[in-house]
Amino acid sequence: MGLIRSTFIVGVFILVSRFSGFIREAVMAFSLGAGIYSDAFLVALRIANTFRRIFAEGAFNAAFLPTFSKVLNQEGKEEANVVLSEVFSSMILILVSFSLFVIAFFPHLLRMLASGFGVLSEKFSITVISGRICFPYLILISITSLFGGVLNTINKFALPAAIHSLLSILVAVGFLTGYFLRLPDSYTVYIASVCVVLSGIMQSHILFRSIKKSDFRIRFTINCWSKRVKKIMKNMLPGIIGAGVWQLNLLVDTTISSHLPTGTITCVNLADRLGQLPLGTLGIALNTALLPLLSKFIGAGKYEEARAELERGLLLAFFLTLLATAILMALSEPSVSVAFRRGMFDEECVRMTASAVVGFALGLPAYVLAKVFSSVYFAAGDTKSPVIFAVYSIVSNVMFLLLLTPFLKYFGLALATSLAAFFNAFLLVYYSGKKLRIEFSKKFWRKVLSQLIAATFTYFFLTRLSDLYWDIDLGTKAVKWLIYAGFIGAATAVFFLVTALCLRFVGQKQWKLWKKEAWQ
Repeated sequence: MGLIRSTFIVGVFILVSRFSGFIREAVMAFSLGAGIYSDAFLVALRIANTFRRIFAEGAFNAAFLPTFSKVLNQEGKEEANVVLSEVFSSMILILVSFSLFVIAFFPHLLRMLASGFGVLSEKFSITVISGRICFPYLILISITSLFGGVLNTINKFALPAAIHSLLSILVAVGFLTGYFLRLPDSYTVYIASVCVVLSGIMQSHILFRSIKKSDFRIRFTINCWSKRVKKIMKNMLPGIIGAGVWQLNLLVDTTISSHLPTGTITCVNLADRLGQLPLGTLGIALNTALLPLLSKFIGAGKYEEARAELERGLLLAFFLTLLATAILMALSEPSVSVAFRRGMFDEECVRMTASAVVGFALGLPAYVLAKVFSSVYFAAGDTKSPVIFAVYSIVSNVMFLLLLTPFLKYFGLALATSLAAFFNAFLLVYYSGKKLRIEFSKKFWRKVLSQLIAATFTYFFLTRLSDLYWDIDLGTKAVKWLIYAGFIGAATAVFFLVTALCLRFVGQKQWKLWKKEAWQ
């Protein structure tokens, strides 16, 4: 399966997942607004998700898939089932023990991670109860990730990518249930927390049935600590440390946010959600599609082919990401109004969230760049360098947070994360050329420069357009959808046209962006 096709398939379903997440946040904003209840739920879910991202995502797949794929191809499905059962059993034993420990000591963990929540406050008690309900989701989503990795090994990408939408759908239903039944807001939060766990049960069950249909079998065994499992766990360690360091960025954000006015955590989270639509889709999709291709070429010493695939992926990523960056920066207030202004989410919430949107939007290119270049390091078997770079980036993030947040508030929180992402991306790109022999062509740089010029032009064009045709009061009117759609259409046309003109101006023969050759 080619890079573009694999990226498209994974990207479409991740986009569906991100969009369903956006709907979930919009429903939460509608039913709870931005206050103690939404803050409590988001912190509880963030703690569970933090450990999910450490254990259940990139680090696990990067360590498990190569071993599992090798055994499946060289020793057959029976032996692959043995490895699968051993890894499954190890995960269950480790994660159940870890989850019970965290649930028991959740109040102490919360005091460290959200020190701004008063221990005797209603917000603190609601967060503790919600967090204890949510945390078993870590076990279920880790199992889901294992099953999804097995399906990816046999080139089945769609279902594992699509299944994550269930979380957002069920949680949104939980919020709406509490709202329409006129339950106290705290009960609404608890219902949504239960829905988090229900989504994990459904996701793991659906993927389990899928791998059974592909003739994979799983048996739980106590004697699971084999040499292969030890090797997988050892290979996971650098990735876990790296993911843990990066997730610590988010926890530091949470700690500082907890000391700002009530609703800050919700508004910053909603701003991040808007940014997640483009960056999550592109970054994860390209990372998933690039890793096997780069592993193949770099492993065979074919660096020119690896460079060509990397350039092709980055050109597509930058084109869409820079356009999204220009739109979110220039249209932060209209974007937030269209996305969230309804129900309990008022004008002041819009302004707070819009300020954070600009800060996060600045970091979109860096985040996608870092995601893509992590594939280069994993493909080359270098799992240590990204960890070292992540350590540097979290130190920089803490410094930026301490310097910027007291003066810039919500914008400072988001901007600090973006600056740390740029620092991380810079280190990944710089050392990839020095260590891994990936050097970009002049043609590639001309195309990237053309896109940067187009994004800058689009930003100033949209800023002027917004000044002329947008007002904060439009956020409560139905006409906002039509005006915003017009902004997006005009931005896309301008960005597309300016990019093509710049390519032609610098002498690029393949400047017609509607043709496949322009992306090679």
